[in-house]
Amino acid sequence: MVEASALWLAPGLEHPVYARFAAFFGTLFRRFEALDYRALYLAEGASALEERVRAAASGRQLLIYSQFPSSYSYLRPEFLRSLESTVVGLGFDDEIYFEQAKYFYQACAAVITSDMAGAEWLRQAGIPAYLAQLQQPLPEQAYVAMPEDIDVSFVGDMSKPGRREYVQHLESRGIAVADYGAGSRRGRVSDAQVLEIFRRSRINLNFTSINPPAWILRHDPLRGRFGQIKGRPFELAAMGRFCLCEWAGCVEHWFRPGVEIGVFRDAEDLEREVRRYLGDERLRTSVAAAAKARHGADLACEVQYARIFSSILAQPQRKRSVATAPGNPVFYESMGRSRGSAFLHALRRGSPLRAMGEPFNRFSGRLEYWRGFAGGVVGALAARL
Repeated sequence: MVEASALWLAPGLEHPVYARFAAFFGTLFRRFEALDYRALYLAEGASALEERVRAAASGRQLLIYSQFPSSYSYLRPEFLRSLESTVVGLGFDDEIYFEQAKYFYQACAAVITSDMAGAEWLRQAGIPAYLAQLQQPLPEQAYVAMPEDIDVSFVGDMSKPGRREYVQHLESRGIAVADYGAGSRRGRVSDAQVLEIFRRSRINLNFTSINPPAWILRHDPLRGRFGQIKGRPFELAAMGRFCLCEWAGCVEHWFRPGVEIGVFRDAEDLEREVRRYLGDERLRTSVAAAAKARHGADLACEVQYARIFSSILAQPQRKRSVATAPGNPVFYESMGRSRGSAFLHALRRGSPLRAMGEPFNRFSGRLEYWRGFAGGVVGALAARL
């Protein structure tokens, strides 16, 4: 446990990932509260939100701040900088959204991220950055052994780049793949079923390619080449299950290829590695056991986050006195997208005056902002339909 009082500003506690993290942080800190600032902004507006946050942060050593594209404009960096608590940014999907998130991270005393490139950028800018994986503790049933009756499986969104092609390549070579999740042949499965599939599989596949939204790629086309290891290899390591992972630079930061994780670089390499590990149970078991030992010693979420937050608290508190640098086009577009979502939300609530106030702010003189505003409205409508 971390001997500190912490407040987490979360961008949507109705999302199961944020809800599970809130439950985990509740066990990590001596005193903890999660505040859904997106819900507060949409219900009460910016001024009321800042009053609530300031009151909730009073007397707390740590204020953890996370954001997502639907919430970028709801809290000002200047406001975060004004708080007495040590403000720590906690990034979700920074591999995709770092170009926007970094403008808020400038108001933070430290940042926790899974994005290696982003962490280096922050360090160069004088902001302490800590790499961590956004994983969570597993339930007890995850560790109950089961017969291995699936050779190769994958659980995840099959619509993301390259995944379907990799599976089709294996099957064209006579290697069956049991696929589950959005867009798969077997469909979505529950969290309990996911853990069962892991335990039944000799080889669990993991892919690292990301699929940034089109509006991100329009500004930053190279962003689509970034790799993201995600939490799956860490969950498998905790369970002592074998993972065969698509290569990315971040994979080697966390695991030793061939020792604690299997790695492939292209379709032909994937086929070779699958045949190799299916044909050598002793090697497969050895790699899985090494991953489990490494996870328990260094990579478990309670180990990582206790170490990082303790290190942050041990440092002299330094307020970020440097003014936030001006944004870039993707930043302004992201501001517009979150305001567009808020505009539509106010209309649905029957608050036309509140809705009319959403579009106009310090960013509304920029063309990119209005492009984002329109995209936010269209995206929110499409999600409802």
